[in-house]
Amino acid sequence: MTEITGPNRPQPKPVSLDPAKSAVVVLDLNARCHDPEEVCSQLMEPLGGFLERVREASVPVVFTISLQFKGTPLGDAAGPLKRRDTEPVLYPDAFDKFAGGELQAILSGAGTENLIVVGSLTNVAVLYTSTAAARVHRYNVIIPLDGVNAKSTYEHEYAIHQLGILPAGAGDLMRFTKLDMIEFNL
Repeated sequence: MTEITGPNRPQPKPVSLDPAKSAVVVLDLNARCHDPEEVCSQLMEPLGGFLERVREASVPVVFTISLQFKGTPLGDAAGPLKRRDTEPVLYPDAFDKFAGGELQAILSGAGTENLIVVGSLTNVAVLYTSTAAARVHRYNVIIPLDGVNAKSTYEHEYAIHQLGILPAGAGDLMRFTKLDMIEFNL
């Protein structure tokens, strides 16, 4: 048995993607992220700029928001992310945002092979959605380490560790990078 002495801390590597085969899923970054007390507020500035680059490359963007916020003032995507009317907002009732099939239908309809996952919390929505993306749906999953976060360093590192060691070939479909290291081949 292999002894693990600490978390797997993958080094971010540059990623070059075909925009026609890529999509971004923004997990649980709703209006609550306007509150500086919420950890997700730390992602607003870096992701706002990243999403503008994504849109310039014509890469589809899909937002998910927890079902508990649907129909409330917190049911909208966070303002700094400048969601466009053409970008769907899904309200799945699960940590794995593929639950219910709506996300998979959108991604497969767009011809997605590469899925960039951003959002909060790393140890909840990011972990479960990324696992399903790789294990069940066989997407190449790209996780920008500065585009996801959790309430504590431990929770964040534990989730990243788990994603890097998924069995049955799913871990091989995970790539870790940074937002500014993602390029689109136009």
